[in-house]
Amino acid sequence: MKSPTLQATAIASMLTALGATPVKDETQACVRIEAEVPPTLGEAALVDLLHLLLRASDRFGHSLQKDGTSVIWAEVDTDDTQDHRGES
Repeated sequence: MKSPTLQATAIASMLTALGATPVKDETQACVRIEAEVPPTLGEAALVDLLHLLLRASDRFGHSLQKDGTSVIWAEVDTDDTQDHRGES
């Protein structure tokens, strides 16, 4: 099983590389990363980001705000009792 900290860092690093400013919120149960999606983000970069989120997060989403901006978020569980999608 990969370290939740490393998974969250990988997500935050990719968001930073794409021009976003990720914010991390760590609790006892999970690490949550949120970032506003840069308006210049291309389709290929978004697909790469979604592939990373599928592999590295336990949950993720994309929210469209009323002002037209959008936010990508991801959560990585830190609790070892969570289902880690078949990893051993």
